[in-house]
Amino acid sequence: MPGEDPYTPTESHYECLGCGKRITTTETHLTCPTCGSTMQNIAVPRE
Repeated sequence: MPGEDPYTPTESHYECLGCGKRITTTETHLTCPTCGSTMQNIAVPRE
């Protein structure tokens, strides 16, 4: 299909919304291991 992105990440990249720490993992992280704030998945496309 035209316009469809064929990229599918095998790992998720997360960034902490509080302290900015970044981690790469295959697991789902909802809280930062450093400060306890919310983690945001930055491997998903932003449109």
